[in-house]
Amino acid sequence: MHQIIAIALTLVIALLLNGVAAAQMVSVGYWGGALGALLVGPLIVFYVVHTLVYFVVRLIRGKDRVRSYTRSRINYVGTVVAILGVLGAAAGPA
Repeated sequence: MHQIIAIALTLVIALLLNGVAAAQMVSVGYWGGALGALLVGPLIVFYVVHTLVYFVVRLIRGKDRVRSYTRSRINYVGTVVAILGVLGAAAGPA
């Protein structure tokens, strides 16, 4: 459940912050940029960060002390980093 909440939160914030810019990209025919800003980019950042942090914590604390990949609270670390990436994309030059 933690992973569903984390992904949903990341995608909703990406939609709210990059929705206008994505609509402008779509209106001129640049679908790739819109999909990248709203869906692909945040998901890739989330999963890369989550996977790296999960394996590092599992290496340090041991296999028995960490919950499963989708049920751990490490999902929220990936969410925070992905949201920071979304903020950077929204604040960057258009």
